[in-house]
This record gives sequence, C-alpha cells and structure tokens, in this order.
Amino acid sequence: MGIRIQKDRISVIVMTEQYRIEGEIHVVAGGRVIDEINKEKDFIPLTNVTVYDAATGNSIDTVEFIAIQKQAVVFVAPTSSTGAEF
Repeated sequence: MGIRIQKDRISVIVMTEQYRIEGEIHVVAGGRVIDEINKEKDFIPLTNVTVYDAATGNSIDTVEFIAIQKQAVVFVAPTSSTGAEF
C-alpha cells in the first residue's frame, strides 16, 4: 500500500487562447498553486471542470477531469472565492 499525501483543492481559472477553464487544482496541503504549476510536468491536471468558449463565454462542457498542456496556457488565476495562497 502506497503513502497517501494530503492535498487541498483550490478553485482556479485557466485561460488558453480558445477556452476559459474553471476547475480545481490539487496542491500539497498548505502548498501554493504556483508550486504545482511549476512542477516538471507537461500538463496541469484539474478536476470538477467546466470549459467555456473564451470568445463567447458559452459553456461547452463539464467534466470530472481534464489535463491541460502547459504550453497552451495563457494565465492561471484564483476564482473570486479562493482564499488560498497562490
């Protein structure tokens, strides 16, 4: 049985050129979002995700999980309800 690491879920908005993606990023308990983003991985995993068209704001889909290629990301921001350290 492996070791289970406690993680916090932090609500974020991830913008790409075509999409606004709202979901939760999982960081080590007490950790910062930027530390998760700066890990040497090509993708940012999010859960409880809603994807919107960036141009129209229309909801495209809602999914439980998505992995976003870091190269496609324009910016990552906390949602207005996020009080966690970013």
